[in-house]
Amino acid sequence: MLGPRIPALHRAYRRREPAEPDVRDLLLRVARAAGTPAYYSTYRDGRIAVVESTGPAAADGDPFEAGTEPHAHATAHGKVLLAALSRPARRRYLAEHGLPRFTEHTITDPDRLEAELGLVRRLGLAVSVGEYDPDWMCLAVPLPPAGDGPARALSVSLPTAHRAARGRIGDVLTRAARQFG
Repeated sequence: MLGPRIPALHRAYRRREPAEPDVRDLLLRVARAAGTPAYYSTYRDGRIAVVESTGPAAADGDPFEAGTEPHAHATAHGKVLLAALSRPARRRYLAEHGLPRFTEHTITDPDRLEAELGLVRRLGLAVSVGEYDPDWMCLAVPLPPAGDGPARALSVSLPTAHRAARGRIGDVLTRAARQFG
């Protein structure tokens, strides 16, 4: 039965894709300040993955779990990482994964996604409101590169009903990313 094995599988994944030691502290600080789960994601070897989260491995209602992220175009952390890629690398990634629609808010047009990613690069903040799941929104910022390491993102998720907190949480993320670098 898979249910009881989920935490062990999560630990095995984290051993395979470890986050830097400071990342866990960063996530805990952000989760406390934002009052919502925090995530660390990377782009490495042609794939985007949620590597670390403050949520339990099998949390009901948590929209993002550790592991490969196949719907990056519909998540804020995915948008941050896609925006960091060169155009050819981004095209390869999107050719492999496509732009499937998850909700009525999902961006499925390549030109519209490119415009959104340009905005992410200019603002240093990505937002996804109900694009992957209509009940959740996600905010993300890029983390400074760690040497020759992968592109990295720091993000949080919260119910779409809490949109009013978007500005405050965006500030929490931006400050945390600056302090982390």
